[in-house]
Amino acid sequence: MQNLIAPKSSPNNPTIAGARASEQVVLGDFSQFAAFAVHTRFDAVVWFVHDVERLDDCGFPVVVRQCPTFEAAVAGLQ
Repeated sequence: MQNLIAPKSSPNNPTIAGARASEQVVLGDFSQFAAFAVHTRFDAVVWFVHDVERLDDCGFPVVVRQCPTFEAAVAGLQ
């Protein structure tokens, strides 16, 4: 089991909603998941988790979680 530390994220900036607000953290068996913060049009960044082994119809990694905190986003994936 990995001991993960949340990457430093930029304060939310609604003018660049959709842009990444942090570096990504790779986790899980065989580095299956990637977690990172994204700027939103609301009050805070949101943490996303992609499953790099599953692709959507456009060929992008599937988003498996979207959470308000890094800890909630990666819970159970370590």
